[in-house]
Amino acid sequence: MERAHEPLVKGLGDGAKGLLRSAVAALARREYARAELERKLRRDLQSPQGASDIAAVLDRLQARGLLSDERMAQEFVRTHAARYGRARIECELERRGVDRGAIAAALSPVTDEFAAALALWQRKFGRAAATMRERARQSRFLAARGFAPAARSSIHHVSEAIVPKTAKGSRFSKVSRLLGFTRESDLDVDDLADDE
Repeated sequence: MERAHEPLVKGLGDGAKGLLRSAVAALARREYARAELERKLRRDLQSPQGASDIAAVLDRLQARGLLSDERMAQEFVRTHAARYGRARIECELERRGVDRGAIAAALSPVTDEFAAALALWQRKFGRAAATMRERARQSRFLAARGFAPAARSSIHHVSEAIVPKTAKGSRFSKVSRLLGFTRESDLDVDDLADDE
């Protein structure tokens, strides 16, 4: 095991030192999973004989605690849990090369997916769906962000109970078809009532 006070580059060849500089610069910007950083270094590799140096550089970074799949997964979950569901986060972490154990550990504190889905739904839509087509669009929006079907269904039931929607057959829907308005805010229904 290396000592913390020894230089990070000690004992590395010139090619490996360049890889180490690239890896440290990447880690300074954000956390990486080992597999993800390895792919990045392979893309940036200038000569094919430097491929063996990549493993040595990554091992050294892990030994010093500068590269950690667990820390990367926790950071990713912390920054994405408000906008994405468990399924989307899990899929993205797997794509980045994080092992299932680290993913499960990082996702364990995320318990209330419904609250995150509801907050996202309120920011995006803010009102209950007036038609089945709009409801399907709202559901697809939440599904694309990885929220579970149960959370999506619950949001539709809750939204219909607490957020008013334009009633089918209301004065606005009849008038809007005639005049071509698409949103209730485009038309002041009270002004029409005064004109009758």
